[in-house]
Amino acid sequence: MSKKEEKIFKKVKKKIQNPEYVNKIKSNLNKTVANVDSVIKESGMPSINDYVDAGTPPGLPPNPAFTTLEEKIDAGQPVNFSENGLFHTAIPIQTVKYKASANEKVTQNEGSFIVLGSDKPKGSESGFGAVGSNRANSIDFVVGRMSSARNGEGPPGSDTADGAYVDNSFFADAARIHISQLTDIDKNFGIAETNSKLGSIARSGIGIKADSVRVVGREGVKIVTGRANGASGYGNKGETNSLGGKIGEPSPTIDLIAGNNTGDIQVWGGLFQPVETIPNLQPAVKGYIARDAFRDLGGIVDEIWSAIYALTLIQIRYNSILGSDPFRPWVPPAAVEAVTSQVLFVMNSLYQTRVNKSMWEFNYLYPFGYKYICSRNVNIT
Repeated sequence: MSKKEEKIFKKVKKKIQNPEYVNKIKSNLNKTVANVDSVIKESGMPSINDYVDAGTPPGLPPNPAFTTLEEKIDAGQPVNFSENGLFHTAIPIQTVKYKASANEKVTQNEGSFIVLGSDKPKGSESGFGAVGSNRANSIDFVVGRMSSARNGEGPPGSDTADGAYVDNSFFADAARIHISQLTDIDKNFGIAETNSKLGSIARSGIGIKADSVRVVGREGVKIVTGRANGASGYGNKGETNSLGGKIGEPSPTIDLIAGNNTGDIQVWGGLFQPVETIPNLQPAVKGYIARDAFRDLGGIVDEIWSAIYALTLIQIRYNSILGSDPFRPWVPPAAVEAVTSQVLFVMNSLYQTRVNKSMWEFNYLYPFGYKYICSRNVNIT
């Protein structure tokens, strides 16, 4: 552009910024268009609209303006490129981005992530990967990073075009499956301590967390702890842990913790013990042993029942003999009343108790009972 053209351009640019000049230009343009249309009309030549109408096929319906997705579907129009996520189409923008470390390989599709790297429960300073361990390889499957932050609105900046960069969060991310060769799995997921002798510290681990987790086996589910049976290549000591060390307990514990609370609970224990402390995490009861214990208790109740029944018969016979007293006329009526009361209120109650006890055993302690205390589907060791 020459200097003369540059001066003209700056002069026009300055005039364009003036609203009055712009309005004057538009007015002159409209007058020019009107004059051209008038000349074309007077000359009898076809106008632009006439050319458009002449090129339009007869019977062509007007171009519909679809306002809803339902109208598009009804008209047979494609909806694969709606760019709003419907029908599994692309979501326009994902505003939460992951801060990947140097040794991590991230596979991402919209809000779903697969991260191959080393143990990293939070930021780059966390986990065994931060201290340079070469035995802390991990695979992290994550969806919905920081979805619960700010009451579900996401992290600050996620509502902008640039988005927000976030680290791992085992508490704010929506759902995760974490596999690590070396990690502190209980600490990372915030799991309460138990009375297990061996905690999962610096061991391989797999953690699964989401709002709801289901483990479904069409032909059974087994949760097993301890060494494998018949593992080859380990000699007499059997299978080792992931570090090659000995598994200390022959039967490591299985802890089912509802509410993530393993501390003590305090309840009202009565007048003589107002506050009673009860451990919240307790051992499970084995069904067959509990059944046999109640059956033994039922046998003891039968022995007590037999002793009370025999004592009642002896007392009735003694009262009958004692009631035959011609010298004390007040004794026979008292003996009759005592014998009648023992029959009605003692022996009758004993019979009722015996029936109740038999029905209790029938309902709770035998497989055909409708309240059998042993589970028919879940077994524990």
